[in-house]
Amino acid sequence: MVFTSLQRPLAALGCVLVLLVLPGCDKGPEQLARAEARYADLIQRGVSPKDPAWDEVIAAFEAVPRDSKARAEAERRILAVEALRGPLPPRPLATPGAMGPGTDAVVAQRAECERLAREMGRATEERREQVRQALNACREKLVRLEATSHPPGEGGEEHGHDAKP
Repeated sequence: MVFTSLQRPLAALGCVLVLLVLPGCDKGPEQLARAEARYADLIQRGVSPKDPAWDEVIAAFEAVPRDSKARAEAERRILAVEALRGPLPPRPLATPGAMGPGTDAVVAQRAECERLAREMGRATEERREQVRQALNACREKLVRLEATSHPPGEGGEEHGHDAKP
């Protein structure tokens, strides 16, 4: 096809306009921004992740088109909300035990394990494994102490201690 001298600039202008408009066709960033505004609102108000209000936010993130450049961020948000909706992990220090006279060592050991558990929550990645090992050792010692430490009058002979009348 042969262009006249007037048609060439118009054709070039048309190509430039098409290139400028095409990136604007991705509605994903706008949808993501609206969903994130709802997300931030629920976070700010302290709404529990298990509240049905979050269903709307998840749906808004899922509405971001799969071919959008914003889809990866929408997927991360969906996974984060779903993870918070899952069951809580077991409490690491939920150990039953007797309290009272004769259990001072157990109480002190329990406090040490609790301190280590809190430290692990604040530890950097480099230090976390070291704290985890210390916490595991602490828990093992706590189990041994609970098995052998009995308040007066509660026996203990089954653990190799002489019962006191």
